[in-house]
Amino acid sequence: MVTPEEHVVPGAGGDFSRKVWLLEPPHGHAATRLCLFLDGEYYVNQMAAPSLIHGLQKDGAISPVTCVFVSHVDGAARHRDLTCSRDHAAFIANDVIRWIRERHPKLAKGGHLIAGPSLGGLASAYTALLYPQVFARCLSHSGSFWWAEEWLTTQLRQMPHSRLHFWLSVGSQETGFGISHPPSGLRQEVSQIHACERFATALAGHDHHVHYRVYEGGHEMGQWREELPNALQWLLP
Repeated sequence: MVTPEEHVVPGAGGDFSRKVWLLEPPHGHAATRLCLFLDGEYYVNQMAAPSLIHGLQKDGAISPVTCVFVSHVDGAARHRDLTCSRDHAAFIANDVIRWIRERHPKLAKGGHLIAGPSLGGLASAYTALLYPQVFARCLSHSGSFWWAEEWLTTQLRQMPHSRLHFWLSVGSQETGFGISHPPSGLRQEVSQIHACERFATALAGHDHHVHYRVYEGGHEMGQWREELPNALQWLLP
């Protein structure tokens, strides 16, 4: 099992301080690109992503990358930060990237990948769209694009002009709506699958490269882990 290093990244403005897990490429490989994962706990603890990604690099299935998994802290912070928060996006694109670059001076200025599941998928897409000079590629597993009556889909026209690569997936059974999500009571009035489909269509209409996938199943980490190798190989040619 591959165990990433734990660190704490402080925000320049003092508003954010987040635990992160840092995964370096296999010994002897140099990386200029970064994969940044929101909802880092899920990837590290439930999906065993560090070992999976390490193996993909050793086998030559993907190019060498440095990976950072960012903690969501707790449920309340997750609902606040991962629902298209401009402050959180700035922390990721500025403070976390600066922290990584201090350790890896040869890290490229842009072209990086950001990923997340559920609300993390919503936040990863939002952050990539807001900072295309940093993140050119986005992986969203079952992204919560239903949030605030599909607000992000309606905002694409106002986002900086860019052509990004998106891998979007959703489960065929993610059809529920009229749901309140604890701990904040976040309301979902649109099904995950319909919101994801509309977001994918809107992205393509704005000239982004989109791989949209509907898998058999629901809102399940096992499904997200299973698709991770194919998604990373598509996003990291």
